[in-house]
Amino acid sequence: MASAGTGSELASLEGRLGELGVERAAPAESEILGTGVDSLDGALDGGLRSGLLTEIAESGASCGGQALLLHLLAGTRREQRFAALVDGADGFDPGSASGELLEHLLWARCRSAGEAMRVADALLRDENLGMVLVDLRGCEGRELRRVKAADWYRLQRLAERSSAYVCVFTPEAMIPSAQVRVRLEGRHCIEDLDASLGELGAGVEVEVLRKRTREREGFAQLVRRVG
Repeated sequence: MASAGTGSELASLEGRLGELGVERAAPAESEILGTGVDSLDGALDGGLRSGLLTEIAESGASCGGQALLLHLLAGTRREQRFAALVDGADGFDPGSASGELLEHLLWARCRSAGEAMRVADALLRDENLGMVLVDLRGCEGRELRRVKAADWYRLQRLAERSSAYVCVFTPEAMIPSAQVRVRLEGRHCIEDLDASLGELGAGVEVEVLRKRTREREGFAQLVRRVG
């Protein structure tokens, strides 16, 4: 009886809202971007999901983070969308990427983790960006510890409201609100400097530590009809 009563109350509420010009709006479905890194795409059931905050944590130096970052830029180019790289320690080397990967890239050069978080917050409000990458790997540990949990949760909420792919590269797992967390386990050596991007991607090994999807249940979003 309680379920029937609840159902009738919801129907009555929706009818009343309809009279006021308000209707349900389902959340946008996540898109999937294949990264070209087979180990990652296989672990994430096809690739990255838009609207989710994904953390890429490195287990150590030279474990494939830079190769993965370039693969993500290549994937965004294939989708013909703009990408932003928020470089927390100003450590990105444009010479490591081909010219075509830089044509549609906004490179934000920052001097601290706090500045990078503020820039990422602003960029995620821009609907023209298809991907926002935040690289915090070169930031000092004390800077990263100053980032509050509330700042991470705000970044996650902004990611959910956008249609962008959002990835944060960290020196270790640290983002409490990350819906997807992957740890890189591969090792590259000096001989790999002459390898192609595809060959570098093949050497990346990953371990999925967390894999969630965007919440679909609960309160429906309500929007007012125009006209």
